[in-house]
Amino acid sequence: MTSTRSTTDSARRERVLAAALEVFGRHGFRKTSMEDVARSADISRQGLYLHFPNKEALFRAAVRQELDTALDEVSRRLDEEGAGLDRRIVAALDAWLGRYVGSMLASDIANMLENPATQLKDVVDTAISAFDARLAAAIASETTENDRRRLGVTPEAVAAVLHTIGQGSKYLSGSREEFVARASAATQLALAGFRTGEERS
Repeated sequence: MTSTRSTTDSARRERVLAAALEVFGRHGFRKTSMEDVARSADISRQGLYLHFPNKEALFRAAVRQELDTALDEVSRRLDEEGAGLDRRIVAALDAWLGRYVGSMLASDIANMLENPATQLKDVVDTAISAFDARLAAAIASETTENDRRRLGVTPEAVAAVLHTIGQGSKYLSGSREEFVARASAATQLALAGFRTGEERS
């Protein structure tokens, strides 16, 4: 009985946070009200306040869930069998950053990092570190130590460069397709000096 109830509560919370993220992404943090989220999530405002004491706490929880979801998708893209390293990297960058092209959410997260009430910095920094680590591990597994030494780079350095370029492309791209094109070009350049696993076989 308790297990069923906790599962139901967890599913309801996930739905509320998904609805909240959609509303925040559409209207931005400042223009979104708890009433807007409650209406979108099909829950009473009082019920929403039972779970989240204020808009900042709701935004923080929604962002945490979104980052966890994005990281899960990144891992799936990087672990895709039969795909070359460059294709998997572009797919991972798209899953991590391309999904926010055109959304107010990306700028809102940046703005909210400056607001101590939301305490978002630790959540975002942890997620960024996890993404960088997963990207670096994929690069390390598909490149040789000899190539890395010859080029004077580490998997972590390549991952950091691609992440930085991806961050910039997120703001410069007018569409997700344009983001993918930019990420593809950056990835090709970053891997140009490597003989990847597929090429060595």
